[in-house]
Amino acid sequence: MTDADTKAYSGYHHRDIPAEDPELTHVGPGTPCGEYLRRYWQPVAMTNEVKDLPLAIRILGEDLVLFRDQSGRLGLMHRHCAHRGASLEFGIVMECGIKCCYHGWHFDIDGRLIDAPAEPLGSPVRNKVVQGAYPVHEEQGIAFAYMGPPDKRPGFPIFDTMCLGTDAKTFSLSMPANWLQVYENTQDPIHVLHLHALSSGVQFGAASGVEQLIEYRDTPLGMMNIQTRRVGDHLWTRTTDSILPNGNQTGAIWEEAEGKKIFQRVSMLRWMVPIDNTHTMTIGWRYFSDALDPRGQDTPDEVGKESIDFMGQTAGRAYEEQQRQPGDYEVQVSQRPIAVHALEHRVTSDRGVSKLRKILRDRVRAHSNTGEAKMPELNEEQQVATYCQDTVYPVTVLEEEQDLMRQFGRRVADKVIETDSHAHSKRAGLIEAMCESEFGQ
Repeated sequence: MTDADTKAYSGYHHRDIPAEDPELTHVGPGTPCGEYLRRYWQPVAMTNEVKDLPLAIRILGEDLVLFRDQSGRLGLMHRHCAHRGASLEFGIVMECGIKCCYHGWHFDIDGRLIDAPAEPLGSPVRNKVVQGAYPVHEEQGIAFAYMGPPDKRPGFPIFDTMCLGTDAKTFSLSMPANWLQVYENTQDPIHVLHLHALSSGVQFGAASGVEQLIEYRDTPLGMMNIQTRRVGDHLWTRTTDSILPNGNQTGAIWEEAEGKKIFQRVSMLRWMVPIDNTHTMTIGWRYFSDALDPRGQDTPDEVGKESIDFMGQTAGRAYEEQQRQPGDYEVQVSQRPIAVHALEHRVTSDRGVSKLRKILRDRVRAHSNTGEAKMPELNEEQQVATYCQDTVYPVTVLEEEQDLMRQFGRRVADKVIETDSHAHSKRAGLIEAMCESEFGQ
């Protein structure tokens, strides 16, 4: 029997499914990754979802209730009342906090018990009982919560791309899959060529289907991939950054690299937030401008709850359509509720995924060992500088094109990182000066 014969029809020998990687995929209270994620502000809902009634949500394996009291403050509490466990999703929103419908116990947004109507005024229960609660920060239509140790709460980070005045719409998409397989897709740029162009037809800009050189680099926030393509007489470099622990930015959805652009910023800032071990919410802002969308392909009215303006990101399509034109939703969900890393056969084109997992593992372990989590530095405007961008530059030299593309991508990435202490408005000029000096004709 030949070696080929022993490999043919070998399903019988490959039936066992190993365990998932709990260190990175399990997120409940007390788990290594769950505790690490809790050290950062996490988006938990779009604020337009919070109306006059409490909103039941689940984040990081915890059942919670989000509400806005009558004085306008957002509160986030453990869902089950500390008295007898009735759900506060049926609670009564008060001028100050929320009241349980079952026995009228009334809690302020910080969880302090304001009143227990059936108990005498001097009852020690008023000072003893506390409802579990988390601080909430409202920012541009999104409610963020800090679910970590109260004494370790960091300041709320303002990212530079939140401050550009670009038109934005909030969105929230759910997926029955572990958070990591959703997040690591952002550091798998080779899938853009295959899934979003060759397999299913062009789903984004046609230039995204052009073969590319890909490299990876650490950044102060996590990592970036550097995608460089030649499109006509232009070189186009996109740097897509992962903002640890679970944030991401991506460049223009419909970029065609038809003309010069320097340090064009992002179409999305989003977070892949674990609902629990097998469900994920992708939530953030979708950005719109003429520069990002010169052909008018954006449809902002389609962006919102369980909806976004490019295909393959949500459930609801006919099964045959999913098979004929699969998108991110189909491939990520079909990896199993929790992808099993031990069954993968990763190759060189998967090095971005491998690198992201390693960085995450290192940070999860560092947090487990020290109780500390790395927080971002601020630039001269007291913002967090980010690294995602598109730069398109005219270059007519054809000799040694692969070397030219590689050098161009690396030098743009260098400048994107080197300029991060400067105000956002200065960085484009510094990057353009480098392009003119080193690649100008």
